[in-house]
Amino acid sequence: MEVDLNFYLQSIVAVVVITDPLTRGIFFRQLTAGEPERRGEFVRRITIVVAITLFGAALIGRELLDALGINLGAFGVAGGLIVTLMGFEMLFGGEPSRAQGGEASREQPESFDGSVVVPYAIPFIAGPGAITTVITIAASAENGQGTIVALVAVAVAVILLPIGHLLVSKYINLSEQAEGIVTKIGGLLITTIGIQMVLSGIQRFFEG
Repeated sequence: MEVDLNFYLQSIVAVVVITDPLTRGIFFRQLTAGEPERRGEFVRRITIVVAITLFGAALIGRELLDALGINLGAFGVAGGLIVTLMGFEMLFGGEPSRAQGGEASREQPESFDGSVVVPYAIPFIAGPGAITTVITIAASAENGQGTIVALVAVAVAVILLPIGHLLVSKYINLSEQAEGIVTKIGGLLITTIGIQMVLSGIQRFFEG
């Protein structure tokens, strides 16, 4: 089976950019400012939940679409539109988008403990944009190749997630302006990825 390295690279970049461990780390630092001694525990729980969610999407997402009778091309277009919207909101809004669970993430209690799974891990990190991207990657190639690529991309993102969270919360202290720049660069990348997903979905839909 021929390995498309470009497909691997694009998929890894897509999942890593959408899960965005560095920018998420900035929010994590703010949300756990009152409980710095528990950050390691929180990160472990977040990583486990995100891993289960995204690995599950990679493994059974395509089968679920087939069971529901959803055309893979149409799903790719819909997913691309969600990702593109996410990118636009990051570019022009400067805050986490609704597709990333941004509004839910702001509704935090005093302790972060009750928000580790919902709304932080899901949907703030493993939200509709990330899940849709993983399923689209898994459905983008035949003979199981897409699923393998999706699993690799998720694995890389899951490895980087705790590294980004702990690195930012411990060592990196960005100014508000720098955080805005990082968010807008991420938004541009996500918008580009989303548009490419839409175009690929249209092509796949008409091919059949």
